[in-house]
Amino acid sequence: MRAFTKVLWITAFLVATFCWMVLFQHGFTWQGFTTGSREELRNMVTRLTGDGKK
Repeated sequence: MRAFTKVLWITAFLVATFCWMVLFQHGFTWQGFTTGSREELRNMVTRLTGDGKK
C-alpha cells in the first residue's frame, strides 16, 4: 500500500509541475493553458515516439 501512495504522490507532483510550466510559458489564462498544454503534450508524444524525425 505504501508503494501505491508513493506512485500517487509522484504522479501528482509530475502533473502539478507540468501545469505550472505550461502556465508560466503560455500565460495565466484558460486559453493559454489549454492551447499550451495541447502543444506541450503533442511535443512530448513526438519526442517519445520518434515521429518527428522523418
